[in-house]
Amino acid sequence: MSTPINTAEPGTLVVCGLTQAKRHGRKFGAVISCEDPGTRDRLRVKGMPQLVLTFEDCDDPSLGYQVATAADMERALEFERLYRDGSMLVHCQHGVGRSAAIALMALADRLGEGREAHAVAALLLQRPMATPNLIAVQLADDLLGRTGALLAALRESEAGDPAKLATRRNRLTYARQNPSLFAKVGPAANI
Repeated sequence: MSTPINTAEPGTLVVCGLTQAKRHGRKFGAVISCEDPGTRDRLRVKGMPQLVLTFEDCDDPSLGYQVATAADMERALEFERLYRDGSMLVHCQHGVGRSAAIALMALADRLGEGREAHAVAALLLQRPMATPNLIAVQLADDLLGRTGALLAALRESEAGDPAKLATRRNRLTYARQNPSLFAKVGPAANI
């Protein structure tokens, strides 16, 4: 599912999937790419700043998959702050999980403490189908010192939305039923 791409005006933060990023990425001043570990379908932009993060879009750390780390989120926040005055494109495969979590962190940082619900609303206004990766959101919450407020705002926004809850359940079921499709952490990691 695709939503229109906003213009690449200074200060804009746009979230999208890989297909849209390939079409529009060069219009932006900087790009954050969130990819599956080992993917061959990726976007590399030449002549502009790009941060590439590789982790699975899985909301359950107990499955042993290579999920977002605190270092990933720190790098994303530092990169976003460095290029905040320009236009920023954040993408992952579908533009709903990993990139949405990074964008939510950036929006919460821009809006300031106590405005977590506004950050969630701003993300969903731009990307209504977003279901930000919960591990990345928890890490962002910790990194921003929000003591659970960012994750709580996200959960509250989804609580009354059966479609979002079903999407989360389906994503988790898929991750549990298809372990061979996910990169593992530790000695048994996929290469």
